[in-house]
Amino acid sequence: MYNRIKSLEALVNEAAERLAALTEENAVLKKQVEMLGAARSKASANAAAGKELAELKARVRRRLERICDKIERAGEGQPGLFDEDEE
Repeated sequence: MYNRIKSLEALVNEAAERLAALTEENAVLKKQVEMLGAARSKASANAAAGKELAELKARVRRRLERICDKIERAGEGQPGLFDEDEE
């Protein structure tokens, strides 16, 4: 009977040690999940900011193209207005 109690006690101690190790590993994994979540949020925010910047660039480009077209039409209607041979 004494040997059975000793073997059960050894098993309980091993289980307690394993449980402590798993608890520590779980804490490390939780921190990694939090860091990855923060990195993912930051990446998605950067992607959204990049998309917003690309849209802004496209709008500015379209507006500049329209302005350039207006200037070219105005120049065609008035010869000599935008001549490059000014001295």
